Amino acid sequence: MTQLNKAFVEMAQNPENNDARLNYYGVLADTNLFLLLEQEPSNEILEPKFIQLEGKNFALAFDSEDSLSEFYGEAAAFAQITGRVLAKMLLEEKVGLGINLGVSEGELLLPWEIIKWFVNVLDETPDLVQTTPKKFFRAKAFPEVLFKALKEKLMPAVGLFDEIWICAVEYNEDETSHLICLMGVQNSAQQAIVKSINEVLSFTDIDLGNIDVAHFSYDDEACTKIREIGIKLEFPEVSEVKNATSDVKNKPALQPPKLR
Repeated sequence: MTQLNKAFVEMAQNPENNDARLNYYGVLADTNLFLLLEQEPSNEILEPKFIQLEGKNFALAFDSEDSLSEFYGEAAAFAQITGRVLAKMLLEEKVGLGINLGVSEGELLLPWEIIKWFVNVLDETPDLVQTTPKKFFRAKAFPEVLFKALKEKLMPAVGLFDEIWICAVEYNEDETSHLICLMGVQNSAQQAIVKSINEVLSFTDIDLGNIDVAHFSYDDEACTKIREIGIKLEFPEVSEVKNATSDVKNKPALQPPKLR
C-alpha cells in the first residue's frame, strides 16, 4: 500500500478526525502522481485527459503506474509530477482533481475549491519576528506524530543542516513557546527548510500553542544549553543518504511543465 493510500485509509476510518484529513493533504503534496494525458508531452506542455462531472472538469492522477493502468485499461500517456506542483497548475486552470478513480483504495474527488484551499496552505509563509529568548527548558508532551512528520519531511534535506533540536523557550514572564532549533543550516537552504517545517505544522491539527523556528550558529552560547535540555531529531549520516540516492543525484532539474 502506498503512503498516500495509507493516509487515505486513516482519513476514511476517522471521518471526524481533522488531523487525519490534514495529514492526507500533507502526504499528497509530496507524492509523485501519474497524471493521465491525452497524448505524450510535447515541448514541456501537458494536455491532461479530463472527465466532466456536474459541468466541472477534473484531471485524473494516480499514485502508482499500476493504478493508472488499472483505471485506463491500456497503454496510457502520462506525466509524473508531485501533488504540490500539479495543484498549482490546476489552480490556474480552475480544474479539479480525481485521485485514484476506479481503484479500490484511495478514490477521491477534489473540486477546484479544495485545490484552491490546498495551494493556499502550501503557499503560507511563516511570520518573521525579531525577539530574544530569556530561558530555554525541556519541551513537555511534544507529540510523537510531530517528531515523525518532521523527520520524514526533512529527510531529503539531510546534508544541508547539521543538527535540529526541539525545546521550550521563554521570552518573558507570560510568553512561552516550543522552539525548533536549527543548527549549521547552509544559508541557501534556510528559507526552504523553514518552509518545510511550516508545512508540517500546517497539515497537523495539534494545538501546542506557539511553535517557533530559529537558526543558531555554533558560536552562540544558547547552543550548549539547547543540547543539554533539548530533544534531538535523529537523521542518518550524510554518507548513508548519498549512497541511497546516488542513482538519481545527477538527473537534471526540469522546469514545471505547462498545461494546455
